[in-house]
Amino acid sequence: MLVRLDVSERRPVLSGRAWGAVGAYEQIEGSAHFAFDPQHPLNAPVVDLKWAPRTAQGLVECRADFWMLKPVEPSKGSGNVLHYVVNRGRKGALSTFNLATGSNRPETADEFGDGLLMERGFTVAACAWQADVPPDAPDNPHLMTLDAPTVAAEGPVSCEIVVDEPLTVHSLGSRYHRPYEVAAGCAGRAEMSVRSRPYDAPEPIARQAWSFTRLEDGRPAVRYDVGFEPGLIYNLVYTACQPTVMGIGLAVTRDFVAHVKGDDSFHVDRAYGFGSSQSGRFLRQLLYEGFNESEDGTCVFDGLQINVAGAGRGSFNHRFAQPSRHASAHFDVYYPTEEFPFADASQEDASTGQRGGLFDRALERGVLPKVFHVNSSTEYWNRGAALTHVDVAGENDLPVHGAARIYHFASTQHGAGEVPQGRECLPGNPVEFKLGHRALLLALDAWVREGREPPPSCYPTLADGTLVDPQGAAFLFPALAALGRPTAPRVVRRLDFGQSWAEGIVDRPVPALGAAYPTLVPAVDADGNELRGIRLPEVAVPLGTFVGWRLRAPETGASWALVGLSGAWLPFAAWEPEEMDARPSIAHRYADVDEYATRCVDAARALVAEGYLLERDVARVHERAVQMYMWTINR
Repeated sequence: MLVRLDVSERRPVLSGRAWGAVGAYEQIEGSAHFAFDPQHPLNAPVVDLKWAPRTAQGLVECRADFWMLKPVEPSKGSGNVLHYVVNRGRKGALSTFNLATGSNRPETADEFGDGLLMERGFTVAACAWQADVPPDAPDNPHLMTLDAPTVAAEGPVSCEIVVDEPLTVHSLGSRYHRPYEVAAGCAGRAEMSVRSRPYDAPEPIARQAWSFTRLEDGRPAVRYDVGFEPGLIYNLVYTACQPTVMGIGLAVTRDFVAHVKGDDSFHVDRAYGFGSSQSGRFLRQLLYEGFNESEDGTCVFDGLQINVAGAGRGSFNHRFAQPSRHASAHFDVYYPTEEFPFADASQEDASTGQRGGLFDRALERGVLPKVFHVNSSTEYWNRGAALTHVDVAGENDLPVHGAARIYHFASTQHGAGEVPQGRECLPGNPVEFKLGHRALLLALDAWVREGREPPPSCYPTLADGTLVDPQGAAFLFPALAALGRPTAPRVVRRLDFGQSWAEGIVDRPVPALGAAYPTLVPAVDADGNELRGIRLPEVAVPLGTFVGWRLRAPETGASWALVGLSGAWLPFAAWEPEEMDARPSIAHRYADVDEYATRCVDAARALVAEGYLLERDVARVHERAVQMYMWTINR
């Protein structure tokens, strides 16, 4: 349970600026203190909690950073709290829903954006849940972190390394996160291997060729003097010590949100959870493992908006968990990102005999929230998203649960790129679906608060032929030399981590490989843009081919493989296509910028009528349409 909130700072937002009838807002920062009873049945799923140090009262304590943005007079608010599940310690609610400049410590007008959340009276909150996040990191100050207990144990840890340029020293952790220390006396037993493709048999690297070391900031690392070769997949397995009780972050999130709802001073009646990418997968894990029920038996989140999580959960609740690891098409496939079950409704995996669904525990306990599953094209190519709505044989569409909606923003990438400013042959995909998220949040609120039906699910299916095998004849992607053809999407396989995995303990850090699940992706039109899903104006009125994948550059190695979570935009020719480009030019499609922008506005107004866009954002669509057209014509 949450014991107390210690406020370290309280400051007005933009010198007390009023946001309509809601009035002024304030920011609150501080520490949330928790104490958990390992004997409580709702805490039982937290792996290793029972082995953690306890107080004299038999409780396990921890502390987490928290942040709130709330009306100065809470009674004037809407009664809603939007809990943003921080991504690797980073806040993102304002950049997502207020279209603000991203900041972990918002202060300026740009960092609060257009004020949608404040005008609507939302309390916005965040509480750290990831215990390997440092307070600060290069280019990421003011990160939110969780001080979680550790337990006295040793065990195997897998450290996978893929580099884009030659390197001789690499952290044992992912990104800027704190890795596990090597157990005393165990360094000599560690093993490193290399492979070219994700599921290739690994080739051992001689032990004398590499050594353990430390980075300048003190984090444990590995030195390989021959040099890590770009594009190859290196895997180091070592015995680590003092595992963090990482799964306590699930209970922290549960109890923080339950406290905000239960504390009359906040005037909060409804809680909505939003998570994107890693934090979206965290919400899927929270729901699956039964953490949407508070210790007093009530529903924690009334609604969840889960963004770009695909079919994933993650390395969030097991011994020696590494929450920032995530399986992708080319790397980290040895980590538990996509694990059965994937879909909401219960089904059986005939290959393993397992049966289950994401909603099972919440249904059993009567605490199922309304859920929006939202994905981009990237999640179909890189995170098995089709498994959330087709059966595990890949033969049938699954019915959408009555408490859920599935939305696919067609031809988008994991997170939109910027509209290019200079000359770029193959810029990132700039199709911005944050505008759609703004409309969906308000639709989710109306569904929970008033029972008003949200916009219908919109995603590719087997039945209408818009969900296809990327290696099959139905995937008719045009021949475009600048893009290439994707031949190696994410393949989700059944993984066996050993006999103790059911208890959250990894026996096999290099898991035994089972059969693959089907890989299915959205079908495309003659331009290469996806046929089914919410087609935002940039896609409905295209200036090029927008994809949720791209190939690695030759200089980064493995040029046949997909780049992490990136996409691309290959513009049409301005006047006459090149010889190998069969796509009609921009001049052939649109008379001028005015016609193009008008058609984008028409497409936007159609989305407004369907509930996928807000009227207030139509002007933004027009402005961006002009920017994109002018860049494309003049590049």
